[in-house]
Amino acid sequence: MDKRHRRFTPRFVIRLVVALFAGVIIYLSYQNAIDRFKDFSITIDNQSAYELTSIQAGLIGPTNTANVKDKSLYIPDLDLPSGKKIKFTPQLKLSGEESIVLKFKDSRGRYYTETVCGYTEHLTGHTRVTVTNDTISVKEECS
Repeated sequence: MDKRHRRFTPRFVIRLVVALFAGVIIYLSYQNAIDRFKDFSITIDNQSAYELTSIQAGLIGPTNTANVKDKSLYIPDLDLPSGKKIKFTPQLKLSGEESIVLKFKDSRGRYYTETVCGYTEHLTGHTRVTVTNDTISVKEECS
């Protein structure tokens, strides 16, 4: 058989697959690094048996430890059923060095307040909040 008519040799296919795999890994790593420079976003993963309601995100300053209403407040007008995820970008107005807090209530009537970004000057990055029946875990990557 003439070699000019064989377009895809096994060696070529293997190299192509390895190159594509490496490209996907590099792209996903790059995408995660870029997220730190995008507008701040919050992802809530509700793994609990309860619906989450009254979801609010707000800013608190260094002297204001609990009252979000004195600072910027964002209410996404979303309820989060059990087993679902949401991602939103709170529209907040930053004035100096502040922290971002998330408040919500579950369908049992229990209220929660979690710091989702302990310190920010730029409102960039993202935070992932996972809610279970017993715990709330926060993974913050913000600046």
